[in-house]
Amino acid sequence: MDLALKLQPHYSDFKVSERILLSGHSHQAWPNVAKNGLLECYQDAAAHVDDKWGKAFEKAQRVKDFYAKLLGEKNAQITLGESTHELLLRFLSDLDCFKKPPGRAIKIVTTDGEFHSMRRQLNRFKQLNMHIEVVSVSPSNTLAQRLIDKIDGQTDAVMISAVFYGTSEIFRDVGLVAQHAHAMKVPCLVDIYHALNVVPFDIKTWQLEHAFIVSGGYKYCQAGEGNCMMRIPQGYNGSPIITGWYAEFSVLSQAPGQVSYGPGYHAFEGATYDPSSHYRAAAVFDFFDQKNLDINTLRAINQQQITTLRDGIMSVPKLAQAFNLASHKHQDNGGFLALTTPHANLWVSKLHEQGIQSDSRGEQLRLGPAPYVSQSQLEQALNVMEDIVTGI
Repeated sequence: MDLALKLQPHYSDFKVSERILLSGHSHQAWPNVAKNGLLECYQDAAAHVDDKWGKAFEKAQRVKDFYAKLLGEKNAQITLGESTHELLLRFLSDLDCFKKPPGRAIKIVTTDGEFHSMRRQLNRFKQLNMHIEVVSVSPSNTLAQRLIDKIDGQTDAVMISAVFYGTSEIFRDVGLVAQHAHAMKVPCLVDIYHALNVVPFDIKTWQLEHAFIVSGGYKYCQAGEGNCMMRIPQGYNGSPIITGWYAEFSVLSQAPGQVSYGPGYHAFEGATYDPSSHYRAAAVFDFFDQKNLDINTLRAINQQQITTLRDGIMSVPKLAQAFNLASHKHQDNGGFLALTTPHANLWVSKLHEQGIQSDSRGEQLRLGPAPYVSQSQLEQALNVMEDIVTGI
């Protein structure tokens, strides 16, 4: 039996059996147990009032533990945040160039394949005459070396992704760039949001021991908003300019007026937040464990779904002519299928009219399946696409 059919009753609140959600790379449906987490948050607040924080911090630790397991680093130094943008600001504010201006343009090396949070902030820095070195992702087989060539003694940070947001290509050589940056004593941050819980990820194997890593639970973790994380390298002790009062929790002897920092992730902690996000995530992560939805299982499901969509499109001449598929290998594909067409936005609109959710970025139509999307739903989506293509 198709595993999705067994899972669908557990996602009934999101009506996953009644509509085809191919937006799983952007926002996956929550299992019904997420509602229990939200109710538990309310009940703890009602029962304990301001003493609820002990319970809330237990949920936060559950979220950290789940992420640490996905990173393959049991004792990972992880801080949490409402968004990756919030965490990016904490990272940036810890750079030496912002604490002691170097007397030259601040230089950050990145790519043209980054998600909006990083892209927009770096573009704004560029308007302030910072040197934002944007390296083209294409051709991807030479990307690592081209990034390495841009890292020099005047580079203040490297900010790149493990899976590219536009094309779904896994950047297998991201570790080579991170290792070179470390050798040059340049902080490196890697965004793994499009890898977490859909692409097997191990910090040592990926050679990212010395990198900062940001990600979150809105996409493949089904945890919803407010569940982002940043992993700090082992042994690293920072002093970010943007600092929340939670960073004082581990500082035992701070004199009045002094701003002290705890070790590791403690230095990057935030401030008071809405804990309901962590209650919701903890309930979802417990559900994953109960249903044995580990990363290898989720990867196998996703790869089979991507194969069904890709082969289905290529087997229909009109669809095959309407799209250009990315040239990277199947095993180097992340969690969604990217289809290049000048009519990407129109495709999103036409599919939505037929109850199929997807999205686009530029000329990329992006189809993102999820574990609760059945084989018959994928086939139905392909039939709808075949009907649509004649009118585009």
